[in-house]
Amino acid sequence: MNEKLEHDPDFTEEERVEFERLEKEHPYKEIEEEIIRVPVQQKAAADTKHDLLYLLIFIIVMAVFLVIIFITQI
Repeated sequence: MNEKLEHDPDFTEEERVEFERLEKEHPYKEIEEEIIRVPVQQKAAADTKHDLLYLLIFIIVMAVFLVIIFITQI
């Protein structure tokens, strides 16, 4: 980890020295990943008994829009 890296030209010498000082005062430490356990909750399945009805209403509305578009094009 003590390898010399090229200095970043975007930073001034003072900024680089400040960064190195802070890095020595507060070295990087890798911490273990925390595992948070969440209790499983039994949920009822989503209500899907009206899906076909909604699909048919959508198709009818789209058909009406298409008919209106074709009629106005004539």
